[in-house]
Amino acid sequence: MKYIYLDLNKWVLLSKGWYEGKGEVYNLVCKLKEKIRNKEFMIVVSLINLKEALKRMNEESRNRLLDFIFEMSQGNTISPFRDWVVDDEVENLFLEKLNKKIDIKSKVIRKGLSGMIGMEASIQGNFSEEIKAKMKERVNSLETFKLIISTPKSANRAREDNLYFKQQVKKFEGIRENERKNKNKKEQFEGVLRSYFRDFIMQRIIQFFFKYGFAVTKTDMNFEEIEDWLKRLPATYSYFSLLDWRDRNLNKKIEANDLYDLMSFTMGIAYCDILFGENRFVALSKQAKLNKLYNTLITSSLEEFKKIVS
Repeated sequence: MKYIYLDLNKWVLLSKGWYEGKGEVYNLVCKLKEKIRNKEFMIVVSLINLKEALKRMNEESRNRLLDFIFEMSQGNTISPFRDWVVDDEVENLFLEKLNKKIDIKSKVIRKGLSGMIGMEASIQGNFSEEIKAKMKERVNSLETFKLIISTPKSANRAREDNLYFKQQVKKFEGIRENERKNKNKKEQFEGVLRSYFRDFIMQRIIQFFFKYGFAVTKTDMNFEEIEDWLKRLPATYSYFSLLDWRDRNLNKKIEANDLYDLMSFTMGIAYCDILFGENRFVALSKQAKLNKLYNTLITSSLEEFKKIVS
C-alpha cells in the first residue's frame, strides 16, 4: 500500500471536482476511491489540513470540504511535525545499533484522534482488556473523528491558531534576518545547519548515548558528519531543509501559512510515498533534493498526479 499526503489546496481541488460530478478531476477521484477500496492507496489527513479547512468562514463550504476529507481519508491521519518526532528519530539511530529499531511510520500514521496527535489513546479505569480495546476503537473511529472536528469549537480554535501564527511572523522574520547576515552562501548554510543541530539535536544525542550505555568517544563533529546525522532523520532533516530553502530568499516575506506548510509538508515527505502539494513548497522540496533522499514522489502537477494514480 502506498501512502498519499495532500496539501489543503489539493484537497480543495479534488473536492471541487468531485462535487461537480464530471470532468477530469471527478474521474481522478473515482479512480482514487477504487484504489483506496482495493487497499492500493491510503490518503492520510493532517491536523494542519483540518485546521486550514476549519478556518473557512462559510459553513456550507467548510462542511462540504470536511465531508470530502472524511470520506477520502476514512479517518486515517498523520501527525504534524512535533518534538516527539525528533526524539523518536534520534533514538532510532541508537536502537538500530541494538537491532531494536522501531517503525516510526506506524506511530505517525494512525486512525482518528491518535493519529492526529501521534499518541495512542490510553483508557483509565478498572476495565477488562477486551472492553479497553473496544473503547480505544471507538475513540479512534471515523464517527468520533467527524464529531470532534466538525464542532463550532474546533472551527473557533483553528481561527485562534491562525491569528497566533500571524502574530508570530514578525518574530520569525527577525530570526531569519539574523541568521542570514553572512553574505557568503556556503558559510551561511553551514552556520544555519550547525545552529539547528546544536539547538535541536545535540542534547538528544547526548541523552541517548547515556541511556543506552554507548561510550562517547568524540564530542566535536565536522560539518559533513553533522549533515550526515541529520539526513538520517527523515522528518527532522526535511523540516530543516524546507525552512532553510524558504529563508534563503529574503525578498519573499514569511507568511502565516508557511508555518502550516512546514509542519505538515515535512511529515508527508518523510513518511508518505506520494505528496501532491502546492507549487512553492514542492519546488523547495525538490531544490533540497528531499524527493530523491527519501524516495518520495513529490508533485504539484495535476497531470503528473493523475499518472501516478493510474
